[in-house]
Amino acid sequence: MQRNRNIRKVVQPPAAAIEHTNIHRRQDNKNIVKTPQNQIIHAVKVAPNKTRAKLVQSVLPTIKKYSTTIVNSAQPALSTIKYSTVENIFDNETVYIIGGGPSLKNFDFRQLIGAKTIAINKAILFHSRADVLYWTDVRFYTWHKHEIDNYKGLKFALKPGSQYSSDVKILKKGKAYGIETDPQTLAHGNNSGYAAINLAYHLGAKRIILLGFDMAGNGSDGHFHDGYPTKSAGDRMYQDKFIPGFKQLAAALAMTNVTVLNASPYSKLTVFPKITLEQALSFR
Repeated sequence: MQRNRNIRKVVQPPAAAIEHTNIHRRQDNKNIVKTPQNQIIHAVKVAPNKTRAKLVQSVLPTIKKYSTTIVNSAQPALSTIKYSTVENIFDNETVYIIGGGPSLKNFDFRQLIGAKTIAINKAILFHSRADVLYWTDVRFYTWHKHEIDNYKGLKFALKPGSQYSSDVKILKKGKAYGIETDPQTLAHGNNSGYAAINLAYHLGAKRIILLGFDMAGNGSDGHFHDGYPTKSAGDRMYQDKFIPGFKQLAAALAMTNVTVLNASPYSKLTVFPKITLEQALSFR
């Protein structure tokens, strides 16, 4: 016959939850802090409906007295931003813009040594000899701060970041579509590739060759590299938000002496003439 036993269940968090996490649980303070604001709010809540409106008007000056303005420290104040001017250092040159499309998988970037190049985002990790690095998303800098700080070429960003090193050149965000002729401003097109074309225009490019501008994924691959911590843009995003604006950019560039060629073999971007990678490399 079995004896009745009092069994106490011991629940212990797994070791991983204790030793191998950077998440610290908040110790909630159950005591309510009686600030002037809280006391006023409580008084208004318990007041009779007939006198509540009058009470609110009488306490407004006190609320304003104890109120503070919350400032987002992640971005510098607009008044402190010093915008840069893009210099015409690639006058009448052929400039290669390296995007992130999967068509560049297994591409030998040594073939671009000696050519004028603009690397977009993570492409700089594969072609560190690029003349220019460009990014739009401030998070890219936080993800790859070490590599960007060690890069010795020109660095351009469209949005200011509080953590940027002093050699990051900030440009103004201009209109969405078309071309900005002010060398401090870029038309953004809602994507970095679009803005990089405007940047190449400011740099003085006569011919712009697009590499990895697929504007679509290749099966499960969204990039030729391993991507970013965020979810990749889906085909719907390319079709609805990114590609349509290139028509205005192509029309604006057609009125200049700048030629744009698309060297992505299966790019969904069709407003620029397509060429092969072999043809693209012949312009070096």
